[in-house]
Amino acid sequence: AYLAHESSLLGAEYKSKFRSFDSSMESSPEGKDDKAKLLGEICTFVDMVPPFRDLATKSMGSMIELQKGQLYELISPRLANFQQALASNESVSEWDDAETALRAALYHLRHLSQAWTPVLSRNVYHMSMGNLADLVFTLFLDPVWKAEDITEAASRFIHTLFLDMARGAAEMFLADSGGAAPTSHQELSLTENTMQHRFHVAKKFATLFEKSQAVGKFMAMRLSEIHRGLEEGVFRSVTARELSYLISAAFD
Repeated sequence: AYLAHESSLLGAEYKSKFRSFDSSMESSPEGKDDKAKLLGEICTFVDMVPPFRDLATKSMGSMIELQKGQLYELISPRLANFQQALASNESVSEWDDAETALRAALYHLRHLSQAWTPVLSRNVYHMSMGNLADLVFTLFLDPVWKAEDITEAASRFIHTLFLDMARGAAEMFLADSGGAAPTSHQELSLTENTMQHRFHVAKKFATLFEKSQAVGKFMAMRLSEIHRGLEEGVFRSVTARELSYLISAAFD
């Protein structure tokens, strides 16, 4: 993308030097060469812009697929038995594994944020980060959708886990002030307004962000609160079938 941008400007940068070259040619007997005069007028590298842009798109696509593969390896093995563990009435090792998987995924995304923020445009960065965040949400949501029994203790755990996931993912998205997402070693206190803006951007670029938030909220609700949440649009990102599965698993 950088080379494509530079190619669109390179001809204009050197066009004036070709005019000087044309003038010197005109003062000599050989200076009537029309080809030399035309060089200053047609000097451009614009034809190189599409190939460079195409190369940038393919390279970024390959990078995204590579990072998705690494995220899958960080998360999936640790969630292998998470679905069955949601039937437990007390904390089990599978819950600890889920927390470890989330921390590893968020650490990986923070590392990518530090590397990508200086070189990618804001829009490309957010689309790329949203793509990766959606994979994380999918891997954590799938065991919950498939669980046949979710105990009260497991509901509280999922509530906390999903709220942490939503906040951690939102921190990967940039507020108006710019800058990369905070690292785990930085003592950075985000203001409420800044955090709200990050949540807004996350909802725009990560299609499963609102759904994961809704599932996290669901796990801390009673049936009467769920009914009220339906009226208030809390679960508008959740399908009727998904919601019925959650109610059956958590309350039957």
